Amino acid sequence: MLEATIRQPGGRPAGVNRLVVLSAVLAVALVVGVLVGLKLWPASGDPGSFPQSSTIEQQYGVRFSRIAVVGDGGLITLTYVVLDSEKAGRFQSDVQHPPELLSEARDGGTKRISVMKQGHTLRAGQTYYLVYQNTKGALRHGEKATVQLGDLTLRHAPVL
Repeated sequence: MLEATIRQPGGRPAGVNRLVVLSAVLAVALVVGVLVGLKLWPASGDPGSFPQSSTIEQQYGVRFSRIAVVGDGGLITLTYVVLDSEKAGRFQSDVQHPPELLSEARDGGTKRISVMKQGHTLRAGQTYYLVYQNTKGALRHGEKATVQLGDLTLRHAPVL
């Protein structure tokens, strides 16, 4: 003979309510943690941020905006935005004193620049770039570099 036990519906087991509450608390804690982390994350650690120098901008009329290793690692581009066309024209025409790019991780750097066309009119707000030879891997992707321009320096520039 077969016997069957029938349970009477008497409500939910107590363990289910605790599991739901614990899951909700953990979800809220995770969201709050992510929001606080995003708010407190230092801006300098953001790979998209680039340091600025008001002194360089006033003296040379340019704002450097990016350093990137390109050309299969053999070239470096230093990108800048023209703020003052007249000053930037003098900056670009001074082929004897280009900005030097120095690695902050190792000794050395590069100032072997390949200047293309000189003497054309630079427009304020327009982005231009200089191309360097990345001699002996002077700069590498992911490290920080210093832009040396005369007596002025711009430190901690991320190298893309």
